[in-house]
Amino acid sequence: MKLVIFATTVAMMTAAPLMAQTDRAYVAGYGGFADVAGTTSANALGEAGVRIAPHLSVVGDIGRFRNLQPSEVQPSIDATTTTLADTQGVTVVGTGKVPAWYSAGGLRYDIPAGRHVMPYVSGELGFARLTPTATFTFTSGTFADGSTPPEGFDITSQLVTAGEFTTPAASTAAMVTFGGGVEIPVARHLAVDAGYRFSRVAADTPLNAQGMTFGVGYRF
Repeated sequence: MKLVIFATTVAMMTAAPLMAQTDRAYVAGYGGFADVAGTTSANALGEAGVRIAPHLSVVGDIGRFRNLQPSEVQPSIDATTTTLADTQGVTVVGTGKVPAWYSAGGLRYDIPAGRHVMPYVSGELGFARLTPTATFTFTSGTFADGSTPPEGFDITSQLVTAGEFTTPAASTAAMVTFGGGVEIPVARHLAVDAGYRFSRVAADTPLNAQGMTFGVGYRF
């Protein structure tokens, strides 16, 4: 009886990777973070891939960086706060944020390493859509029209309407991404994943984003 149980267990362990070789495609979702010039941004993406050769897949991503903060946005915010202080005696606090949606496609190579882990490397080309935003909150002073908003009040729309600040235009930039990671099967079609990604966005001021992602994938 013990011999039968042992043989069955071995068969199950060796069968799993063989069955995995028949999987032709996968979908996965990831969440994580990216460091951009010392600022940490959340990063979320979905990925799909189709195997075109042993261990090689064509992949495509759609994702979003929560805040890339390119350096060209903050100067215009600082200029507005300085102008308000000098011309109207109004003190405000201005902050900028640049979320970016991105889409990319490329290749992923799964490195044969054993039953329980599957390392991989990938490279992709695509585009990022950067949409800068600014937020101004009131601190002190009186505007030229005699108004004095409550402290901490969001006055962004008021400044835009008055022509004191112009919202930066959205832009599209090319993006290249390289990465790698480890996929760990946890069920017949299900696997967890931990990986590293480096992305370079060719904005007016090029941006480098690198960080970790963690996710779950389903193969079929």
